Amino acid sequence: MLQKKILMSAETSINNKSRFNVYLTPSLIFFGIIIALILSLQNEEASVFPKFISDQFTFTAWVNEGEDYLRKHFRWFTKIIANYIKSGYYFIEDFLIDSPWILVVSILFLPCLAAGGLGLGLYSLFTMYFWGATGMWDESLQTVGLMGLSVTLCVFFGVILGTLCSQSNKFLNFMSPILDTMQVMPAFVYLFPAVFFFGIGGAPAILATMIYAMPPIIRLTNSGIRQVPAETIESATSFGSNKLQLLFKIKIPLSLPSIMMGVNQVIMMALALVVLACFIGAEGIGGQVWLAIRNLDVGWAMEGGLCILFMAIMFDRFSSAFSKTPEILPSNVQKFYLLPQKWERYQIARILEKPLSFLHYVTNYVCITITNLVAYVFRALLSLFNKQTANDIGEFISKRFYIIPSFIVFFIITFIDSSIHEIGSFPKEWKLSIRQPIANAVDALTVNPGFIAFTKGLRGFVYLKLLHPLDVFLTHIPWWYMMGVFTLIGYFTVGLRFAFTTALLLLFIGACGIWTQSMITLSSVLVSVVLCFAIGVPLGIIASYNERFRNVQNVILDAMQTLPYFCYLIPVLMFFGGGIVSAVLATVIYSIPPIIRLTSLGLTQVSGSYSEVSRSFGGTLLQTLGKVKFPLAVPSLVIGFNQTVILAFAMQIVTPLIGGKGLGLEVFNGLARSDTGRGLAAGIAIVLLAIIIDRITLAYTKKQRLALGLITENK
Repeated sequence: MLQKKILMSAETSINNKSRFNVYLTPSLIFFGIIIALILSLQNEEASVFPKFISDQFTFTAWVNEGEDYLRKHFRWFTKIIANYIKSGYYFIEDFLIDSPWILVVSILFLPCLAAGGLGLGLYSLFTMYFWGATGMWDESLQTVGLMGLSVTLCVFFGVILGTLCSQSNKFLNFMSPILDTMQVMPAFVYLFPAVFFFGIGGAPAILATMIYAMPPIIRLTNSGIRQVPAETIESATSFGSNKLQLLFKIKIPLSLPSIMMGVNQVIMMALALVVLACFIGAEGIGGQVWLAIRNLDVGWAMEGGLCILFMAIMFDRFSSAFSKTPEILPSNVQKFYLLPQKWERYQIARILEKPLSFLHYVTNYVCITITNLVAYVFRALLSLFNKQTANDIGEFISKRFYIIPSFIVFFIITFIDSSIHEIGSFPKEWKLSIRQPIANAVDALTVNPGFIAFTKGLRGFVYLKLLHPLDVFLTHIPWWYMMGVFTLIGYFTVGLRFAFTTALLLLFIGACGIWTQSMITLSSVLVSVVLCFAIGVPLGIIASYNERFRNVQNVILDAMQTLPYFCYLIPVLMFFGGGIVSAVLATVIYSIPPIIRLTSLGLTQVSGSYSEVSRSFGGTLLQTLGKVKFPLAVPSLVIGFNQTVILAFAMQIVTPLIGGKGLGLEVFNGLARSDTGRGLAAGIAIVLLAIIIDRITLAYTKKQRLALGLITENK
């Protein structure tokens, strides 16, 4: 009955809901476009926001004056903070670079092995070998040091703030709008206050990374503590536990999986901003990639991009391993430490895994024996003073049987390096650069007539047929008409309050004197989203019907979503050079994963019974897809559109590096000219445009779900 209801709702409410809706909406859109075309043919001055308003609303001047005041009166305080952070960072950097390379490998390999098993351990070894083989060992360690200190400070302060939010609703209400603002602000904008208050180098990079990456750990700590079952709290209270005991012995331990998920998000966000920190003097792989892009050295840039990609995957998998509950298998089930467990039925897999299983058993036995011996010594010594403390410490050591052997390994490596033989840095003999092969391959492609014709045709199509007409159209429409259109859309999709808010936000953009730049950015985003849909929806459809294709595609999408967006400039630069079209294509590559995933997800989640009903009535595969599955998957598609738009706006910050224009260029110019107000205004404008479109698409999604009967009115 429910299936029949949803199917009928999909056919009636979306395709032929009513004659009124069928004809009214297209008519309004048609006449709106005609009016816009007529208005766009008028004098270009009509599209310019009134100058007398922008002259009176001197937002940039206010920001710059406030910055000067804070810098004048609080410079001494920021210097103290910067010096402490700088000293900590230099200590970590010197330790990593000056230490024997085997010691650094052990420090990163052993935790990966303990957390993620042999597979993650071997992958970490490959990642570190790639750092050294490409000649970016020191730069990679500098990036690790920057990210490590940033993440440590983020987690420390984030857990404290998240805990306070969980204990006080007033504090949560105070922090929520601050966190919302922090999460929607483009990453590049955080460099402005950091560089002007703390100078250049590692210290401002760490502080900017802290501010940018802290919201997830605060939110997830608060959520994890609040989700602790009330029955557990009542039981602990009944045994006489006070608030502090409840917090540190019950709530925080039970919320550790949620906190570790927050740590995972912090690591990925920190890595994304640390790469961008090269623009304020921070060292690391980001600086290498930026130099390669400036020198048009594709091979060099690709090496740096792969170093960042492998590093991101390693830390992502490492942090994710802590947030997962260990799998408990029966004793009669063989554990595969390298290959998937489902491969156990193959004899070759069992042969390969047998020596690994034996090695794992021996390693565990040795580690457990050493750990138990150390725990026994501690227990025996401390029992002379306090038996309970001795038992607690001994039990603590026994449960962490990898820690003591790891410290022994570190000590042995340090002893060998200092007393027997100097190990030094990564061996130069092991270098295996891929720079030249990549450069040769790119050169071969760029001189190939067929490839040249393809790139030239694609660039011409995107610019002449899509980008340039839309750019001219949006920049020549009167500002009041565009404001009215967005306001009306906001009114009919969300409501009166949001319509009024939309008008105010757009008025703010115009008053800042960046209306034209905002329209250029909007045109780039819209073209990018159209291309994402044209490419992503067919790929999502294929993935929904072909499981093997979906599995391969998911691996590629995982890598794409792990890679920091700074690196997406590299392949576009390789094949298309610089320019505004290249900026659009880079945006497409970065923004396309959500629409592919959610198209595939939306179609696969449609129950097979609907397809059976359609086929029983004689519907073909295309008819079932177009008239049954697609209408039911519309909410998922709209969410994919929403995510694609948000990512496209985020990408506008870095596209000026390869020729992008609009608000992103204003941000870069503001940083280059030390004009914080101008750069901040442009960054805020990107955020406001993204918020407007985000709220509109989410409201439309809700209406579609209501029409399909998937949710009720009160949700």
